[in-house]
Amino acid sequence: MGLELALETSGRPPGLAARSGGRVLERELSAERAHASDLVPTLDALVRELGARPADLTAVYVGTGPGSYTGLRVGVATAQGLALGTGARLVGVPSLELVAWDVLAEGASGAFVLDARQGEVYLARYARRGDALEVLAAPAAVPLARLGAQLVAGEPVWADERARALALPAGHELCDAPAPRAARLLELGARALARGEAADPRALEPLYLRPFTVRSARA
Repeated sequence: MGLELALETSGRPPGLAARSGGRVLERELSAERAHASDLVPTLDALVRELGARPADLTAVYVGTGPGSYTGLRVGVATAQGLALGTGARLVGVPSLELVAWDVLAEGASGAFVLDARQGEVYLARYARRGDALEVLAAPAAVPLARLGAQLVAGEPVWADERARALALPAGHELCDAPAPRAARLLELGARALARGEAADPRALEPLYLRPFTVRSARA
C-alpha cells in the first residue's frame, strides 16, 4: 500500500497531510509552538491512523515557500530526511501555487502578496489554465514602493492578513488569501511527480528569496 506525505510549513498555521489507499488525513499544527516539536510526532500519528508504515512511503511533497524562515527550514529538512531515509521521491511546490489553485477560476489570473517585513512583500502572479497553473511571475521579494509597477491593471490581488494592513496600491480588487493547505499540496505534488518533476533530496532549497537577517536586542 503506497503512502504519500505532504508538509506545508511556510505559514501559520503549518499543516500536514497523508494519503494511503485513497484515504486522506490532514492536520494543522499549533501556530504558537515550534514546528520541530510537533512535526514528526504528528506525521507518525497520521501514518498510524491510516494503518500504514514508514516502509510504505513512496512520495514526500513539501511546500517551498516563500514564508517563515524557521518553518521552511524545518519542513524542507524533514522532507529531505524522509526521502533520503526511505528512498521515497521528493517534490517541492511553491506555497503560493497552493493558494492560487484554491482561489483562481478557470481562465482567471491574479497576483499573490505576502508581507515579507522590512518594507518588502513577496509577490507572484499565476493564471489558471485547465488543470494547470501558468506562472506569470515567479515568487520574488519586491520593495513595497515598487509593488504597483509589478501589478497588472484590473487583476485582483490576493493578500495575507499582514499584507492587507500595508499600504497596497489603489485600483485593484484586494482579496483575502487563504493559508496554503497540505491537502492541496498532496494533489499538486502528485501531479508534479507524474510530470517527472521529482527533486534531488540533497539539492532541494526553500524559496527564502532574500538573505536571513538576525536582529540583536540591546538591554
